[in-house]
Amino acid sequence: MKSKEPRVIVISSVSGGGKNTVVRRLLEQTSDLAVAITATSRPPRQGEKHGQDYLFLDRQDFERRVERGEFLEHAIVHGNMYGVPESSVRDIVDGGQSAVLIIDVQGRRHIKDRMGDRVLSIFLEPPNRQEWEERLRHRGTDSEKDIQLRLQDGLNELEEADQFDYRVVNDSIEACCQKIVDILQKEGAI
Repeated sequence: MKSKEPRVIVISSVSGGGKNTVVRRLLEQTSDLAVAITATSRPPRQGEKHGQDYLFLDRQDFERRVERGEFLEHAIVHGNMYGVPESSVRDIVDGGQSAVLIIDVQGRRHIKDRMGDRVLSIFLEPPNRQEWEERLRHRGTDSEKDIQLRLQDGLNELEEADQFDYRVVNDSIEACCQKIVDILQKEGAI
């Protein structure tokens, strides 16, 4: 077990893989973690709040922030812009907590390039394709066309899961969270 030191923890998964649900549960279990809020140009889904779930920006404002170099990484995912503000990550780590980033697989590469060994990456895998599809459909937020796009993108993302430090199957929230807590304790992140 490593000595405790704040880290940058990247949590990635396919769309519908349970990233947000797992991270919410982890935050309930330990005060050593804080989420770095990601910015996006997509509109909020029902129940999402600006500054809590995402920083919801219009595309023009997002592009201005990219030009000013405010993001550790940014990308277009499913036609929308996403980015991680550098200031939010540094504030969390400087405050003694590990910063959790909920980002896609390409974002992990950029963060790792910028922050090196401080990054610990975990890929959440759905238990199987059927469950994954059911989760996407159960959200009720996407058209059939969008679901098919997310499934295809997810298959590509699954091919990159081996690039992560750890892979955890999200077959139940409790079991998945316990595996992640064990990893974070072993790595000294909490």
